Amino acid sequence: MCTSILNQRKRIVFLISALLAASSLSLASAPSKKLDKNMVRMFAYDSSRAFDLKEESAKEQDGVTIRDVNYAAYAPKHGRIKAYLIQPAGKGPFAGVLFFHWLGDVKSDRTEFLDEAVALGKQGTASLLIQGYFPWSEEPTDGPTDHQQIIDQTIEVRRALDLLLSQPKVDKRRIGFVGHDYGSMFGAIASGIDKRVKTYVLIAGVGSFSDWSLKYWTGPSKNGADAYKQAVKDVDPIGYVPHTSPATLLFQFANKDKYISKEVANDFFAAAGKPKEVKWYDATHDLNIETARKDRWEWIRRQLRLSNRP
Repeated sequence: MCTSILNQRKRIVFLISALLAASSLSLASAPSKKLDKNMVRMFAYDSSRAFDLKEESAKEQDGVTIRDVNYAAYAPKHGRIKAYLIQPAGKGPFAGVLFFHWLGDVKSDRTEFLDEAVALGKQGTASLLIQGYFPWSEEPTDGPTDHQQIIDQTIEVRRALDLLLSQPKVDKRRIGFVGHDYGSMFGAIASGIDKRVKTYVLIAGVGSFSDWSLKYWTGPSKNGADAYKQAVKDVDPIGYVPHTSPATLLFQFANKDKYISKEVANDFFAAAGKPKEVKWYDATHDLNIETARKDRWEWIRRQLRLSNRP
């Protein structure tokens, strides 16, 4: 009698374990919900449109070529996009990295990552460093206007990828993106709609443009905060970053960031697709510390299979 009851219990435990294992496997292997087609369609553009690329100057530094260039913005009202093209020496093929800067007090333009791009150039990596216009030179004003501005600036990220991939000997299978602050937010949007990038480094960004537009500019709140939030909701990065797969993601955040709370940072990271990793640093929002730079270098080196040359 006791043996029979014991055997029954064993069978029940086995069945429960099997069911739990099957459930876990189903959850692990279930594909994520696809991004709404209308959201993808908002960022559609004609990739055949000419860049009208112009070179202002070129110089050699540490064995790589730095080209100071500019090209026509996709929407003519935004003028021309300033950029640096970093070209390594050698036969290739080369990995490629697109850099997009922050909005800050120092190097709030395409120069922010120039030293890092040159260092990567010595490892056989081509880079493109673009200069943004929204919200740098074109400030947030109201919901409908900013909605289109966000779309326009994201399209410029996609076109920058086109330009990077058009460079001689760039390996389209080894493309990375590094963005800081607003640069990371536009990269996060692109990560959900453009699958050409193998890995992203997203530095000190947030999931909603409203978080900063409403706090640091007066125009967006003139028709009410809720109206602005609703107007830009479908272009907020947090709606796109869950759809990054198969790209890998490294998030970098600062413990002393007065612009991003840990709750907001953790929510942004939690929303992101996998595989992903997050690193926290004893730093402020600029994250201008050697540890963060070394971690970015190591991540990009590993993900894009770079050489170990310094």
